[in-house]
Amino acid sequence: MQAFTPLEAGDPERVGPYRIVGRLGSGGMGRVYLARSPGGRATAVKVVHEELAEDPAFRRRFGREVASARRVTGPFTAPVVDADPDADLPWLATAHVPGVALGAAVATHGVWPERFVRALGSGLAEALEAIHRADVVHRDLKPSNVLLAPDGPRVIDFGISVAADDTKLTTTGAVVGSPGYLPPEQLIGREVGPAGDVFALGALLAYATTGTGAFGGGPAYSVNYRVVHEDPDLEGLPEGLAEVVARCLAKDPQRRPGVPELIGELGRWEAADGARGTFTPGTWLPAPVAADVTALRTVPLPLPEEAATTTADADLPTVTVGAAPTAVATARLGAPPARPPLAARLRGAVRRRRTAVLAAAGTLVVLAVAAGLLLPSAFSGSSGRGNGTESSGSPTAAAKQLAVREQWSSGQDLWQPVVADGKVVGEGEDDLLHAVDAESGDVEWTYPSASSLEGVSDGVVVATSNEQGTVQGIALDRGTQVWSVPAEAHTAPGTSFHLYLRVVVAGGTVYVNAMYDLPEGSERSGRYAVSALDAATGRLKWTRPVEYGLSDALAVEDGVLYGGMWEEGGTYFYALDAETGEQRWRYRASEEIGGGATAIKVSGDTVYFGAERGVLHAVDARRGTRLWTYEPDVEVRDWLEPLVVTDGMVLGCTGENNGSVSGSGDVHAVTAATGRPLWSEHTGTEPELHGLLDGSVLFSTEAGTLHAADPRTGESAAQVRLSSGDPDAAAAGDRVYFDGGDGRLHAGRISLTER
Repeated sequence: MQAFTPLEAGDPERVGPYRIVGRLGSGGMGRVYLARSPGGRATAVKVVHEELAEDPAFRRRFGREVASARRVTGPFTAPVVDADPDADLPWLATAHVPGVALGAAVATHGVWPERFVRALGSGLAEALEAIHRADVVHRDLKPSNVLLAPDGPRVIDFGISVAADDTKLTTTGAVVGSPGYLPPEQLIGREVGPAGDVFALGALLAYATTGTGAFGGGPAYSVNYRVVHEDPDLEGLPEGLAEVVARCLAKDPQRRPGVPELIGELGRWEAADGARGTFTPGTWLPAPVAADVTALRTVPLPLPEEAATTTADADLPTVTVGAAPTAVATARLGAPPARPPLAARLRGAVRRRRTAVLAAAGTLVVLAVAAGLLLPSAFSGSSGRGNGTESSGSPTAAAKQLAVREQWSSGQDLWQPVVADGKVVGEGEDDLLHAVDAESGDVEWTYPSASSLEGVSDGVVVATSNEQGTVQGIALDRGTQVWSVPAEAHTAPGTSFHLYLRVVVAGGTVYVNAMYDLPEGSERSGRYAVSALDAATGRLKWTRPVEYGLSDALAVEDGVLYGGMWEEGGTYFYALDAETGEQRWRYRASEEIGGGATAIKVSGDTVYFGAERGVLHAVDARRGTRLWTYEPDVEVRDWLEPLVVTDGMVLGCTGENNGSVSGSGDVHAVTAATGRPLWSEHTGTEPELHGLLDGSVLFSTEAGTLHAADPRTGESAAQVRLSSGDPDAAAAGDRVYFDGGDGRLHAGRISLTER
């Protein structure tokens, strides 16, 4: 673990008397570097962005803030040691704290027990006392501005804090800070004093305890609205701590406790060994976090000549210092569509189901995309928007030319095609399964049984027949049946098979989500179960009945089966031992029944659940604890498969999924560690991700347009019209296979070149 990233081309070698040796982070005001003082001391140097340095008003304000910050001294702050507000690029140097950011610690290791949260609050309250004693208001206290050191937390980044008597310098109408941690009075334009930092402290304690913000996630304007008008969500906080946090989050700043009161109340925390108020790694930090903090402090400070320069993109550094970029959300406000009845949702599940059968090690990724008729050349436009920093290593998507060149066309159109092992497999208009050679378009085989394609795994095409109640395995290389599992193997006594909601295959086991009919006159019309069957024999390994309903999404990774269910008491996501069916954990996503998982992606120690009512959940895959949630404030609600995790980001699409003709949708990017929104792009028809190609994210719409967007900004000036219809297609690498609107399957090669 290291707290810095290598320098890049164009980074300074020296700022004032400080030798620059690494990058620590970046924010809205500037970039932060790790530096050596002339005497060899580790120092954090913030250099202001050039465009801000050209603003005389900003320079004046920066100079005043430096003077204010110099007055702050205390054991839980990072003191200012040097500054030059008059330099060509103004800079500020503080003592370097080799610690883990609170946000990163919670995202990596989960939520904290109460005694550790109280210790955290005690240290932060002392830090605020020191800040306020210098007549300074921090104004941007948030998880990334709290570093965890062995001897207590450190509050950092006074770069946008303003002296209490200088708030008039803030531009009229401007809101500086981070959603969920800004107090209501700041959002409505009133004077902000020390009580505003108390509000942020309460929000931090709620975050450390639950892993989510006290006012939810989503676009800034929706979070800010809840801060001003709604009560905080303190579910999951222990009773005593919830009472403290609730007082800190009072709407009226006069009703919040003072910092000395909080120090007295939180300072009585006790470690597991009974020691009171002692800040050492073993007493105030959870064990996994303490291990990370201890390991981090053993990383040596590089010598200047050892500070290698790289062109790697470091816009999402290990430690973020400074204000986070403001997210750009192009979503529209509006009420969500009414939830359709069960029958409509089941039809919608069949319509939207992406044909992906997950292999045991995740080696097969099937990308089913919406595209259409190939046109001879690409065109460009400026449809995307973004706010991230472009990678210096290659042109952005907006600076590239996108083209698709036809390779061949075949006489058979295929619905929901899947590309695997050099073949394209799909359902034809004759209701049969077909496989064609991906290079030539020649027909390889036709499977005679009318079946629904589920996907491909380990060289076997998996198909289901709801009429026959079977799941069948078909050899990909020759098109012959290798196994068949009957519904009788997993149908519970007193029920009859009705519908396969989802089927995945991994390690020789078939996992099914199915719905069953109950006898006429029963209180409920149906019952559900998730079951595991031996692919070779059809033998039932285990089954788990579910009372109210199952989500159609399933995923298998490293011997764990992930899915969603509705039970009495709410909607849940779960993790089951894939071999035995024993529950490892169950995570309550909502108190309401409905809104289950529609897209699942496992990456490292995190599982991401996209839900039917528009919320994206990040959950610790080992313990089932919430890491964060993100809820885009858009009219189209359901998350669509696939979700893509890459380079510290989660990419995904939302759409209507209402069981009827597809409507509009949105493409989203959020940070994988915190769920902070990066960008959203609205599409007139439902979008779907292809994946990544040459540093760009590919997505298409059911209007037949293929887009190449910068994954960090969403900027999407590169696009090509494939069709005016509503076709099916699949992408694999630089190839796209699609219905040409003429009853034929077409293959094209995608290219992205510099303009």
